[in-house]
Amino acid sequence: MEQKVLLINGVAELLQVSASTISRWSEEARNGNSRFPLPISVKGGKRRWLLSDIESYLASQSTATSPQSTTSSARQKRRSAKAFQERQNATDIALGRYRGKGEQ
Repeated sequence: MEQKVLLINGVAELLQVSASTISRWSEEARNGNSRFPLPISVKGGKRRWLLSDIESYLASQSTATSPQSTTSSARQKRRSAKAFQERQNATDIALGRYRGKGEQ
């Protein structure tokens, strides 16, 4: 199953905020102060976001007004880290398959 990935500008456009806001929200999420989706790392240290993660985040924000309005417990932080690693692994596999198709 291939997943669509977005660059920071694509995420910013989708959420109608600036790229620097996306960077700030991502840093807050990394610190456990937000539920904003963490980016995945691809070759060269580039950051990408899974469209499905952004869509899930938007759905969860129906009552909240910003990523800063949510707090995370230690348990939620551990779950987020585990989920991030699982997403990263799935993305690595998907990108490997995608790159393999281009070489044929």
